[in-house]
Amino acid sequence: MSKCQTIIIMVAIGLFGGRMAAAQTPACGKLSAEQKTLANQLLSSLHPYDCCDDTIANCLKEKPTCVLVHRLAENICRRVADKQDKQKITRWLSRRARSMLPSGKPAKIDLSSVTPVGDENAPVVLVEYACARCPFCAKITPALHESVLSGSLKGKAKFYFKTFPIRSHENSKETGLGFMAAAEMGRFWEFALHSYNNFDRFCIKKQVEWAVAAGMDKDTFTRLVADMKIRGRLVASKKEGIVNKVEATPTFFINGRKFVGELSTEEVVDVLEEEYDRQKGIEYLK
Repeated sequence: MSKCQTIIIMVAIGLFGGRMAAAQTPACGKLSAEQKTLANQLLSSLHPYDCCDDTIANCLKEKPTCVLVHRLAENICRRVADKQDKQKITRWLSRRARSMLPSGKPAKIDLSSVTPVGDENAPVVLVEYACARCPFCAKITPALHESVLSGSLKGKAKFYFKTFPIRSHENSKETGLGFMAAAEMGRFWEFALHSYNNFDRFCIKKQVEWAVAAGMDKDTFTRLVADMKIRGRLVASKKEGIVNKVEATPTFFINGRKFVGELSTEEVVDVLEEEYDRQKGIEYLK
């Protein structure tokens, strides 16, 4: 075999090997030729933070294949399809690793008076510190509630909400008291979802009206909002968040670990599914 032929064969192996690496997951297989080039560069240089010690591309070739490796490859290829660059995707993986790898003691979070949504026996516990007047909380909280209640996280995670008023959000204290009063009346999720779903129509005078719409007695709600016990609970919730280094809303904790990754519904759901796999000992694709 001539030297020229050898070079051609080696180039062909590199090209087709790269294509195969980018086609081993559904999202990777849908990429254009140009996108696959970037995906292959990333898959061949980045390493998973658990399960396999090689590059993601090489780990994908192992049989059985790690569930985490497949999940990360899918995520990388989705991000390439969304036109994220190499630096942003690399930074995403680093932040995700910091969130998902056990580090230090779990945060101390008092859930004794908080009503969760989801299966009480679910192995994944999601806690959100959120402000009643946080615009992003108004989008992600209902989406996560739906996923835990009837979506892909059903039976996998249970979801707790801790009220954390942010001073820069107008009426955050007053609406936070409304959330706490609703919790006292056993109608927290009904009131919180109604408030978030009508976020752009907010007026402080509507809070009592929304409480009635959420199934609460008007007079009882009004009394509780002004109750010093309720105010004390709101202050305690805020102080607890500060101790747990909550600086902005929403801030999530997954089984006691602070999540410092990307705050999108898709990403949070994905890491919760990853945590479920870890808790259930699911390591490899079937």
